[in-house]
Amino acid sequence: MMKTAIVILLVVCSIEAKKKSPKVKIINGEEDNSKQDCAMVCSGSTGRTTTVFQDFSDGKNVFVDVDMSECGFTKIPNVVTSVEGTSHHWMVHGASSVYGTTSTGFRVYLNNNDAGLDKSQLDDNLWNIEWVAVGFTC
Repeated sequence: MMKTAIVILLVVCSIEAKKKSPKVKIINGEEDNSKQDCAMVCSGSTGRTTTVFQDFSDGKNVFVDVDMSECGFTKIPNVVTSVEGTSHHWMVHGASSVYGTTSTGFRVYLNNNDAGLDKSQLDDNLWNIEWVAVGFTC
């Protein structure tokens, strides 16, 4: 009798859990909404020692391509970014500007029109892009 009561309780809990709203709710995005139960948060970093900044334009700008393919998004997610490091990253522009977002990645351009950006300084100060993406996986 005890086993039957436990099984019934587990079934009821399972049914009630399915009725609850999802933990992540996406109001709108770049593409039509999908099933809310497929909404997911995924985050990452390009890494303090693994970020590959590439020169862009006149030596005052760099960009980095961010791979988020492991998230498994099926549509373009909403993405928020920041620059993390040990020094001087507060002076940079473009840290929250995301370009060319797809379901698997995006690009961020950084610049400092006053002083320029020296890639060795970025590496020495462990600059990297940290990001959070919210999107659909089905």
